[in-house]
Amino acid sequence: MLKLKSVSHSYNGKEVLNFSDWNIERGEKWLLLGESGSGKTTLLHILTGIISPARGKVMINETDLYKLSSRELDRFRGRNIGLVFQQPHLIKSLTVEENLKLAQTFAGLQNDKVRIEEVVAALGIGQKMKSYPAELSQGQLQRASIARAVLNQPALLIADEPTSSLDNKNAKVVIDLLLKLSESSNSTLIISTHDDRVKEAFSKEYVLK
Repeated sequence: MLKLKSVSHSYNGKEVLNFSDWNIERGEKWLLLGESGSGKTTLLHILTGIISPARGKVMINETDLYKLSSRELDRFRGRNIGLVFQQPHLIKSLTVEENLKLAQTFAGLQNDKVRIEEVVAALGIGQKMKSYPAELSQGQLQRASIARAVLNQPALLIADEPTSSLDNKNAKVVIDLLLKLSESSNSTLIISTHDDRVKEAFSKEYVLK
C-alpha cells in the first residue's frame, strides 16, 4: 500500500537525512518514532507530498507521488491521504461544516452533507457543525481536525503528535478514535509521537536513529 525506497533529504545541500526502506500493507497501524531532530516531521511531509525528497521514491497504492504534477498531487492527496496535525489547521473564518465541505471540494468530490454528519456524529461534535474554530475547546478542535482527515475515507491516515497537548483522558479518546476510524475504513494508520501513552496501542514501529 505504501512503499518508501532509497529516500533521502538534504537541508541547504549539507545536512542529509537517510531513511530506511519502509513497506506497509493496507490496514496496518504503525508508530513513527525518533528523538527530536531525527526527521520525523520531514519524513511525514515526504510521505504526504508536502516536500520532495532529494532522491528516492514514495509509492502509495502503486502511484509514484513525485511523478504527479502539482495539481494532480493536490487531488491525489485530498482523496487518498488524511492528515491530523499537531495543531489543528482549520480556516478560522469558516464553520466546522464549511471546513469539511472545503476538504471535499479540494479533493474534487461533490459536497456530501450526509457523510459530514456521519463523521462529526461519530466524533461527538455534531452539535458544533455551525461553530467557528474560535468557539471550540482544544479537544473539539482536535476532533474537528480528525473529522477533516477521515472525511474522504483515505487509504492512508497520518497523525503528527496528535496527543501532545492533551491530558490523559483526551489522549486516550483521540487514539481510540483514530484506531476505530482506521479499522472501520481499512485505512493504513501512521502516528508520529514522543508520547509513551500512545505506544501500548501499537505493535509495529518505524524508528529513526
